Amino acid sequence: MLLVQPPTKSGDSDETGGATAMTNEPIADRDSAQSETQPAAPVAATLRDEAFFIHRLSSKLVAAMGRLAAWPLLVALRRALLLSLPMVLVGAFAHFVNALLSFSFVEVLHPEVIDALRALCSTLVDGTFGLVSLVVVAGFSYSLAVLVSTRADRYPVNPASASVVALACFFIVVAPETLERWKDALSSSRGLPAALVVAISASYLFLFLARRPQFRLRLRGFGADPLVGDLFSILPAGMITLLVFAAVRQAQVSLGGADLTTALSSVISAPFAGAEPSAMVAAAYVLVRQSIWFLGGHGGNMLAPVLEQMMASANAASAAGVPTAFTWNFFPIYSAYGGSGSTLCLILALLYADREPAIRRLAWLSLLPAFINVNEPLLFGLPLILNPIYVVPFILIPLVQALIAYAATIGGLAPVADQMVPWTMPALFNGYLATGSPAGVVLQLASLAVGTVLYLPFVRVARRLRTASNAEAMRTLIAASESTEVMHGHRLIDLHGTAGHLAGVLARDLTDALASSDRLFLQYQPQVCIEERRVFGVEALLRWNHETYGFIPPSVTVALADDMHFADQLGEHVLRLACRQRAAWASSVPGDLIVSVNVSPLQLQDASFDRKVLRVLAEEKLDPHLVELEITESTSLAPAAQAIGALLRLRKAGVRIALDDFGMGHTSLHYLRELPLDTLKIDRSLTFTSQGDLNEHVIRSIVTLSRTLGLRAVVEGIEQPEQLPRFIDLGCARFQGYLFSRPLESGPCLDYILANAGIAA
Repeated sequence: MLLVQPPTKSGDSDETGGATAMTNEPIADRDSAQSETQPAAPVAATLRDEAFFIHRLSSKLVAAMGRLAAWPLLVALRRALLLSLPMVLVGAFAHFVNALLSFSFVEVLHPEVIDALRALCSTLVDGTFGLVSLVVVAGFSYSLAVLVSTRADRYPVNPASASVVALACFFIVVAPETLERWKDALSSSRGLPAALVVAISASYLFLFLARRPQFRLRLRGFGADPLVGDLFSILPAGMITLLVFAAVRQAQVSLGGADLTTALSSVISAPFAGAEPSAMVAAAYVLVRQSIWFLGGHGGNMLAPVLEQMMASANAASAAGVPTAFTWNFFPIYSAYGGSGSTLCLILALLYADREPAIRRLAWLSLLPAFINVNEPLLFGLPLILNPIYVVPFILIPLVQALIAYAATIGGLAPVADQMVPWTMPALFNGYLATGSPAGVVLQLASLAVGTVLYLPFVRVARRLRTASNAEAMRTLIAASESTEVMHGHRLIDLHGTAGHLAGVLARDLTDALASSDRLFLQYQPQVCIEERRVFGVEALLRWNHETYGFIPPSVTVALADDMHFADQLGEHVLRLACRQRAAWASSVPGDLIVSVNVSPLQLQDASFDRKVLRVLAEEKLDPHLVELEITESTSLAPAAQAIGALLRLRKAGVRIALDDFGMGHTSLHYLRELPLDTLKIDRSLTFTSQGDLNEHVIRSIVTLSRTLGLRAVVEGIEQPEQLPRFIDLGCARFQGYLFSRPLESGPCLDYILANAGIAA
């Protein structure tokens, strides 16, 4: 090797694909070291087999949970519930404020002010909680239509049409007789389960019909607005769906049945009829209540008749001298820390075990509401509702906590929680008020610890699934960003599914990263000349270190900048950083060391591109001869007169122009004829050659052509030692690739340049 490489640690690799270094430790030494520390062969084999079995079992379980979580039905339900989150939060805090108005400290306010605040809170609750069901129906049908649609659909369905049909079906089926029942039907407390049943059944039926030609009207050129044609084309499918639900409603009325909301509540409460309070009944009550919450309903409200029956029996037993643990406060105090599902325990588990910044921010934001038993940020934001990953702890942890509290109360370790406290009273404080003893607080602390520990493994599973999903979405974005579709105007943020969502998140974050001093930065890959035995230039490579997703591939970053229409700002930012670094190296590196910067096609379309480049050079006080702009040949951009003029003016000012990914196709020769060039960078796809193959002849022709035209030829992608002598034989002298150095940050790159300043062979 003519040039030294930067030292690497064992196993070190770059995100763009460096080879993993092997340890220099002799194999015999490693084997002997293992033999001293590992168990005997049969035992070791058994342990390995068991570990492998457990690993495969857990991997299959995690994969199955991931597939279930990605099921369009559950995804659409989670999105629909998430849409209602702002309304639910406002309503929950209105409830909290209304509860505060009952305390004596607010008596300093005028009674009319208190009455006005109560009326305001009531209005907010009615306008938020009171309309959640409508939001869920519309949101689910819209989301499901988006999720099941593909570009290949012959008969696509407008998502707005699905929402309209589902809402109509909801009103047809629910349709109670009185105003109070209408409030129940539309609210989040009692109406949400019925809304979910109607939304799912109506949406699936309508989409099934609307995507089949026999249930569509074939209209061509109908109106100026395409939505008109979409709506009329699905009329048969919509009408059939509405007729089916109207028939269901008519059958229910004819048979004298209750409306759907009332019927669901009656069915849920029926198994508890006549049951006496006991540990078994309490366990069943918690299981059913939590299951309802998991499905999106208000478990406490829907099981209110059951709780009333249990409390009546418990009061009667207490009056007869029979000890009982059950009071109105028992379940809120001992199995609803942070709200249903004991979400305060989940918040603590997330803060302990999940390192993702976005999840930690959600946990911190949810902490204050959780202290007053408002858990909607996690129910809808994480989400917990209809999330198969958290179904087990969400349902079972409150059950475990209730049984612990029941045993402690019956065993005399804690007093009976017989003092009434508002449901918004913070955890621990409410334990003291309800029992009148510190023992109630100690019991709550023990239950909190148990719940947090039980949530931890599920938090880790969720993190693994999220990581796998993000990795798959990122692979999709990388493939899309390097495809010809993006080069011809298709946007990453328009992709369907998780990849499109990730692209949208990254696109928004890229705007903030441009204003950050550390998120977007450059690495520099040295370019070496074998004949001169030195580094003659470096290529500046964009790097984005995202706080959640780590290093984002440059192709994705550039494509997102194009999507958001700030490719010019990003390109200027990169150019400025590169020029600033080259100016900072001025006294340390050879005076003719060139820094190369990539230029996107959109930058060249800017009429003021050349003026912006020269302005940056002037502001950073850098000689134009030390900068080389690289134009990518693979973009197939037909050089417009404006772009060629800008490049000619820059070259006249001293800026060098390079053509990246150069091959020998028609487009390559067209660029060679049209553009003012100084350097040809040979496409890395040509570097995989064997003796006498076609690529070898192409490379030899490019080298000869570049010498004839007075251009530098640089071979990219040199990674293997056996490549180097072959390219030297072909007449190549300038190289760039992992064989010499991976991309380096400014400090290590300067060390590399200085260490390779004219080394003898």
